[in-house]
Amino acid sequence: MRIGSALLSLLLVAGCGQASSVALPAGSSPSHDPLRARRDISEQTAGKETIRRQLARRFEAAVVGGRLTAAQHGWPGPRLPIAPPARQIDCTRLKCVALTFDDGPGDNTGKLLDILAAHHARATFFMLGQMINDETRDFVRRMVSEGHEVGNHSWDHASLAGLSNDALKRELQRTQEVVQQVTGVRMTVMRPPYGSTNQQVEAATREEGLAQIMWAVDTLDWRDRNSAIVAKRCAEAKAGDIVLMHDIHPTTVDAVPHLLDELDRKGFTYVTVSELFGSLTPGKQYFNR
Repeated sequence: MRIGSALLSLLLVAGCGQASSVALPAGSSPSHDPLRARRDISEQTAGKETIRRQLARRFEAAVVGGRLTAAQHGWPGPRLPIAPPARQIDCTRLKCVALTFDDGPGDNTGKLLDILAAHHARATFFMLGQMINDETRDFVRRMVSEGHEVGNHSWDHASLAGLSNDALKRELQRTQEVVQQVTGVRMTVMRPPYGSTNQQVEAATREEGLAQIMWAVDTLDWRDRNSAIVAKRCAEAKAGDIVLMHDIHPTTVDAVPHLLDELDRKGFTYVTVSELFGSLTPGKQYFNR
């Protein structure tokens, strides 16, 4: 809007300059011709109002157009997604659960996003930097535009506690950079692969501005590729829990409609990790609320 105000000021100044240069009949002046003076003032005011309306329409069209193009799957060019407004959710009063999905984005991520959208449910996706490429980056943009939270899961699923400090920082920073390049979002949450963490990981994540998000419910979907079992384990979540799943497994994605129905029956609200806690401290580990 500051740009819009500057343009409006320039146009108004130019308009006033043109109005002041209008020639008057010989021997006359605005003070000698009150009717003409009032007409000139009226014309200037109408001109300014016309300019204001034109600029307003122009900026409104730009905003709407930007939102529409950002939502188009496969739209060419470096357009960034526009996230919806932050929700005001009080998880001290509501029965909240944070569904989280690791290791993507992958072939099944689009289907999962469709399921979550149909259910008006939000989740948190902890992504591997190496999985974000030309085939999957639109999924990441869609996560942001649909109100999901994106998180850092390292570059290639390394056990962070076993790395040198330099290697650890590269795992985090490379993923931070690729997600920010694709979405414009600087991530503030991460999940250490395998839950592997130590004081060095704590220090590195604190320096990078990332809270360590663990879990309270492990569906073990990576081991048991059975949708019914995954849904049953997820449905055992309690208010304030973080649930761990992986969107790289088709059986997990197939389980999501069933587990959502069951959690609906129990009166849960689906929130992102940041919505669950409200405020997160970089470096600190979180398991549930």
